[in-house]
Amino acid sequence: MKTRTDTKEKIVELARDLILAGGYPSLSYQQISSKLGIKNAAIHYHYPNKEDLGVEVVRRDSEKFDDFIVAVSGLGHWEKLEAFMSNYRKYLENENRICMIGSTASDYKEIPEQVQISASAYFTTVKEWFVALLESGRKEKAFYFKGEAVNKASLITSAMAGGLQHSRLVGNEHYDAIITQIKLELKE
Repeated sequence: MKTRTDTKEKIVELARDLILAGGYPSLSYQQISSKLGIKNAAIHYHYPNKEDLGVEVVRRDSEKFDDFIVAVSGLGHWEKLEAFMSNYRKYLENENRICMIGSTASDYKEIPEQVQISASAYFTTVKEWFVALLESGRKEKAFYFKGEAVNKASLITSAMAGGLQHSRLVGNEHYDAIITQIKLELKE
């Protein structure tokens, strides 16, 4: 017998998969109810509207990143970078999806305000962590780059997110080539 918690978890997981595969605007309660074999009312019970569901999906992705930060906290700079890049690479291995930040950014004008706010906060968390990694790595002579760490973080995260999207068109090797180049540019 399904519990309400199980149903709620399955709704969020499926909504996440659908957003990563096709974007927030194409997400519908009908898709979820059909795939889970439940009524739309069951979805509305947990998430009265699509915006509530979207905010929850982004919030959970952000929490996973918080868990990632904790998990890699004892690693060296290059190990943290490798783990970060490997996390993004997993999207390609799962039916050529893009990351939540990339998905919400590409649909930004079509997503509700609260989802925009949640996605922006999530991106800020990722970027701040990455800036701190680059600054610390440069200070300890693990990374080498010109300019400000915040600008390098912007360049790298944009290249990674864009690389996921472009890989849909030309294959996963495109993303891998971007990662290889990023690593080369961080070495002395």
